Amino acid sequence: MFMHIPPPTPRQSYWNRVLLNTFWMVLLVYLASQLFISLSMWGHRPEFTDTQYFVTHVFIPDSVILILILTLEAIYRWRPVFSEFSIVVASHIYAILIITNLSTEYEVKPLIMLLPLLVSMIYLKSSYMKASSLICLLYTVMLFMNTPVYEYTLRIQHIMIALIFAGTSLAGFGVIGRGRDLMRSLQDSVKAEQDLRIQNIIMDRLSKIDPLTDLYNHKTFHEYLGWLIDHQQNNPFPMQLAVLDIDNFKKVNDQYGHWVGDIVLKQVASVVLKHIGTDDFAARYGGEEFVVILTAKQLKEAQEIMERILTGIAGMPIEEMNGGSVTVSIGMHEFSVSDTKSYTFQQADDALYEAKKTGKNKIVLK
Repeated sequence: MFMHIPPPTPRQSYWNRVLLNTFWMVLLVYLASQLFISLSMWGHRPEFTDTQYFVTHVFIPDSVILILILTLEAIYRWRPVFSEFSIVVASHIYAILIITNLSTEYEVKPLIMLLPLLVSMIYLKSSYMKASSLICLLYTVMLFMNTPVYEYTLRIQHIMIALIFAGTSLAGFGVIGRGRDLMRSLQDSVKAEQDLRIQNIIMDRLSKIDPLTDLYNHKTFHEYLGWLIDHQQNNPFPMQLAVLDIDNFKKVNDQYGHWVGDIVLKQVASVVLKHIGTDDFAARYGGEEFVVILTAKQLKEAQEIMERILTGIAGMPIEEMNGGSVTVSIGMHEFSVSDTKSYTFQQADDALYEAKKTGKNKIVLK
């Protein structure tokens, strides 16, 4: 059974790329320094021919390092989930290859083993730092054991290098711990911000939506109608306002109870939503009264939509009313550019009053 390794995040990929670029730069600097030394000492190595020295100390080790980096590039591109681990392992190999090839005259060359410690520190993972610290410890022990007893100065240098490794490791663990604290703090801040955003969305919805019917409320209707009328000044388009009122709703509450009245309101709202389009607007104006704004439709099409709502409500059996149904009266007004918001609503409301007065369960256009 294989363990699933999640793909790297964009930030992890970014740092993988940064470290790979660093490896390339180190190789270029290392190669430039080798070429400078090789050319400056050309003809002054009796134990080697110049060609032998160039092949042994420049071409071969640099080719190995180049192959190592190209392998990391291939992993980064085609197996990114293993890129981070591969870079950490390769940083040790990289450092050892450089140290092995450098002359013993460079007494500070063991400090190149700081490279894997710094790489582990960048990834903020204590497991990498522990492994790198252990490898550095084994390396310094090996150096110390291979140094003759009489080489006191060299042994002291190795002890100082070991102390530098130890100090870097301790600093690395401190950086990792501090980095984790900052990440947790950032995550908490992001979560708090997300929670606040969700609460604001919920509060915004509650301020605009009628909780019983899930239609918009009275306040939102007036805001939206005002916005549409203002918009008409620059970009006129067909618009009709319809006001609906459930007929004899008080009798429903008196005979069946207010809980049944709530069910009726919900079902009437569902019929309205079923027949209007995505560009239209429906709200519960208050009590048993609803409003519908129809846009981008000719008057005949708007009337047909309201007719379907009228017949749909009248033909809808309500189980809680023993299979009975309710009807609605509808007043409509087609907006013209000269109309104000109050005039538009007043005309539709007057048409509704006329529909109620002349028999109910009908549409009156005014």
